[in-house]
Amino acid sequence: MDIGKSIRIACAMNDIKQKDLARLANVSAVTISHTINKKHACSSKNIELFAKAFGMRVSEFIALGEEKPA
Repeated sequence: MDIGKSIRIACAMNDIKQKDLARLANVSAVTISHTINKKHACSSKNIELFAKAFGMRVSEFIALGEEKPA
């Protein structure tokens, strides 16, 4: 499970910047940065907040980071 990849893909798909995601998910921009750069583990609560910010189910959000490039 690569939540950082999920964030990057979902942001690109929705044309949302990381700072905007932080605002939408009600987390700090540092939390987003650390999650993307794998500086610390992402909590299940934050995963839920990210998925909700993108209007996705948690399983859909997580799946973005698991897909292999074609």
